[in-house]
Amino acid sequence: MSTENTGSLDTSLVAAAAGALAVMCASASFAGVLADAGWLIPALITVLAVVGVGVLGRRLGWPTVGVVAAQLAGLLVILTVLFASSSAILGVLPGPAAIAELARLLGGTGELIRTGVPPVPADPPLQALVCLGLGVVALLVDLIAVGIGTPAVTGLVLLCVFAIPASLADRMLPWWSFALGGAGYALLLAAAGHHRRWRRYEEPDRVAYALFGRTTAVVAGTAGVIAVLAGSVFTGVGTEGRLPGSVPEEFGGTDGIGLQPFTSLRGQLNRDRVVELFRVRGLQQDSYLRAMTLRKFDPRTGWQLDGLTQGVDANAPLPLPEGTTIGRGRPERIEVQPIGYRDPWLPVFGTPVSVSGMGRNWRYDPAAGIVFTQTNQETRPYTQQVIVPDPSPEELRAARGPMPIDPAYVDASGISPQVAELAQRLTADAPTEFDKAVAVNRFFTDPANGFRYDLTTAPSTGQDALSDFLFRGKRGFCEQYASSMAVLLRSLGIPSRVAIGFTAGYQDGTEQVITTEDAHAWVEAYFPGWGWQTFDPTPLSDGRTALPQFLDTALHPPQTPAPQPGQPRPGPVPGAPAPPVAGAQPDSRDVPQQRREPADRGWSITVLALIVLLACAGAATPLAIREIRRGQRLQAITEGREGAASTAWREVLDEVRDRGHQPRDTDTARQLADRLVTDHDLDATGADALKHLVTAVEREWYAPTAPSDGTLTDTLEAITRSLHHNAPLDLRSRLFPRSALPPWRTTP
Repeated sequence: MSTENTGSLDTSLVAAAAGALAVMCASASFAGVLADAGWLIPALITVLAVVGVGVLGRRLGWPTVGVVAAQLAGLLVILTVLFASSSAILGVLPGPAAIAELARLLGGTGELIRTGVPPVPADPPLQALVCLGLGVVALLVDLIAVGIGTPAVTGLVLLCVFAIPASLADRMLPWWSFALGGAGYALLLAAAGHHRRWRRYEEPDRVAYALFGRTTAVVAGTAGVIAVLAGSVFTGVGTEGRLPGSVPEEFGGTDGIGLQPFTSLRGQLNRDRVVELFRVRGLQQDSYLRAMTLRKFDPRTGWQLDGLTQGVDANAPLPLPEGTTIGRGRPERIEVQPIGYRDPWLPVFGTPVSVSGMGRNWRYDPAAGIVFTQTNQETRPYTQQVIVPDPSPEELRAARGPMPIDPAYVDASGISPQVAELAQRLTADAPTEFDKAVAVNRFFTDPANGFRYDLTTAPSTGQDALSDFLFRGKRGFCEQYASSMAVLLRSLGIPSRVAIGFTAGYQDGTEQVITTEDAHAWVEAYFPGWGWQTFDPTPLSDGRTALPQFLDTALHPPQTPAPQPGQPRPGPVPGAPAPPVAGAQPDSRDVPQQRREPADRGWSITVLALIVLLACAGAATPLAIREIRRGQRLQAITEGREGAASTAWREVLDEVRDRGHQPRDTDTARQLADRLVTDHDLDATGADALKHLVTAVEREWYAPTAPSDGTLTDTLEAITRSLHHNAPLDLRSRLFPRSALPPWRTTP
């Protein structure tokens, strides 16, 4: 090495280090979805290894293809050392056993991603996946920024790093992750951008000025703003919950009954395996855990959430539900610890008196009986003070009086005459509203009527789904049963709604464990004074049903002794079983198989992510074109190719265009140079360099046999440095350089 290199910095090494730093800054976004920092050190080692192999390959003069191949091999080796060393050859080399171990480890990430709710622990499978992804990103950034010399294009690659955790997180990623990403990208632009203009070895003060000067600060701020906006878009897409009162379109238009309302629950509750959702302490008797209620019935699409109000602050003492004047019942204090549940609906038992511990911005709607939030936040452990109503059948039979509830709860529009006639026939002998509700409930649970719980419904006959279920199929799951019973009650004038939530789960020591298997839908019917009471028509055969005492007593009345000879037989019991339906099949009482996961809705996230990426790519295209063109010209000038002076002159003309001045076709090189010095106030160094370049251009144009000028690189650098100092570009011109846009007409 010559002495001129003493105390200088290798500019290609500076650019490579900036690329590695930019990748690690972008990886900070994973802090929003990974619960601990166990991934950080392996990721850092992986990125440094990939970039280090690239630096070594370029030092040895390998071609670009050879450098990329060596980096891929290095990535495989480092993954083997980090995650499969026990199966590797000599603990380092990736043999067949080590590759199989890595494949097994990476294959296990699918289940973690599908069942985990961010933030999730950074277990080895996720660490391996993150390291693999960041290793590939580091390779691409190193290739684009250092190998090809177009650092602006790396912004798209780094944006993808942000997009992955932002689309999975349920809330905004940490602000500092965007700040780090913007700063890393700005340093990469400064380092790799100057790399093509610097000499092979540069003085440290010049490198520091380029990396930490005003230009880099402006680019860093701009990149940070773009990263925050893009992160906001992706985070909104990835959020599991939605604003209460809305029904996302991706769940609309089903031909089943009651499927559409299962919007935010659907993605979590229909799994290929059981996922624990809650642990509950203090529950004295099995009861349903209500997440939301649905009041609007559409014969075409099923039940929908409708009419949810802003309600009251859920952290304050809660009023009785709308239309409820009797607050009698069993008081309970219940502690709920969410495990794998995150949604804008906070499930509650019974009649809530107070709820605490879940954080701010939670609301309670007394009309719907729902605790909800309109902000994206984590569901924390919370405590409920509740009243579990315990009316007797006689008290509900005697419930009379006005119904101070929304008339929408008795809306029976769209119900077919055939369904209404069935409801009348089932309740012909029921004297009270309560007995009618019991009779309808029994119609579904009595084995003689042929209804069976099943996760597959009977084939459609072309009729509406409700009629298909009630009169022909008689096979379905809780949504079908709850939806059908609520419709039948409304046709009788009994206010009703569908509730969605969970059964009580199973006992584990002093706790109740509620899992995805306990997702359930039931019916709530209104009785004056007593409010909304639970009915459950689903004929479950696995012991998960948790009927309130009044309903269990009414459905299973004490057996009366057989009459003695000569004594009259007792009359019909109100709410007795309805006559069997013709053609009914005996109940098989099959234990249902677990639910299948619905069609993946990740396509909507992917589509919107692609739209955002394409928009960002379109916005970055002019800057990318300008950087690519500049890099190619500088390389041609540095290598002294034919026409190097003309190439340098074209670069100066683009600098002029970027500043809003279109050169006239009639101007000679010297005329244009004079105007450039005057219009942009070039200093003496810049003016002298410009004259030197004009001389070289004229020599090349008019005396092509003359020897080439070997100082063109320094000459061009002096001109551009003078332009940047005396006529700096504004932010708009930096991001959207005019020289990369289609030319416009100007007046001579």
